[in-house]
Amino acid sequence: MRTTRFNKGDGETPAEVTSLYRFAEQNHCWIYFEGDRKFYTPDEFLNQWKQLYKQERTGWSNIKEFVVKNPFAAIKQRIEWVNRVNDELQAMLKKFEGYDIEFKAPK
Repeated sequence: MRTTRFNKGDGETPAEVTSLYRFAEQNHCWIYFEGDRKFYTPDEFLNQWKQLYKQERTGWSNIKEFVVKNPFAAIKQRIEWVNRVNDELQAMLKKFEGYDIEFKAPK
């Protein structure tokens, strides 16, 4: 079992942060932050919580922006994003085929 590294020197880690970290770690999940649309392992979250958790800076909690998810959900989400972007690119390329344009280097 790993030792948790809660900030012992600069004050106490908020209970919401500790609870989220422990829940994700115990369930072998990742933490998705809607604010930056990234997934964090529990350890990454623990190392970066001061930058992500707004209450530390603003006094208002943004804990509802964090979602604990299975790592496979992260892969599935990214695959869906890639497929959506690829579909958009293919549609754009199809439109582009109809144009009769020559591209020349600027002089």
